[in-house]
Amino acid sequence: MKLSHILTTAACSLALAGTALAQEDYHGFDPETVDALNARLEAPLSDDVLEVLSQSTSIQPCGGEQVVSMSPSDDWTSRASSAIRPGGETPMPVPTSPLEVAYPPLYEVLGVEAACEVMFNVSESGESEDVLANCSLPGFDEAATDIFADMEFTPAKGQDSPAIQNLIVPVNFCRPDEEDS
Repeated sequence: MKLSHILTTAACSLALAGTALAQEDYHGFDPETVDALNARLEAPLSDDVLEVLSQSTSIQPCGGEQVVSMSPSDDWTSRASSAIRPGGETPMPVPTSPLEVAYPPLYEVLGVEAACEVMFNVSESGESEDVLANCSLPGFDEAATDIFADMEFTPAKGQDSPAIQNLIVPVNFCRPDEEDS
């Protein structure tokens, strides 16, 4: 074999290896989508970020297999000990309007899912207050709190007031089924 053939083969191998490595760096996300996003983002999605996000594309709370965990803030932890969850014996105030969920655009484009819990108080006048979110990915906290930030409530049946403290409601951000899209 001639030296030129060896060098050509080596150069092609390196180029192909580089291509394979670059594809691995997308961690299963569509390369064109990631490249288009990175061209528009102030801080492009790094390899480390893509690796973390790739662990939330099919999470258990949305019917997938990936396990998620949450890291609550100190504020969350201090209020959670006295929290009330729906389904117990405490009557729940009734929302006056349907929930409006806005999926974080970046995560929606990438197909990233998250599990959240939102804790809030309802005042005597029926307004939500002190809204906190605890989510499996940081970028979903704001979207989760926005759902309840301006929500108003009426008293539950048989109650004089909608007031309640530290109500926790689960909120999951799940990708729609392929058939539903």
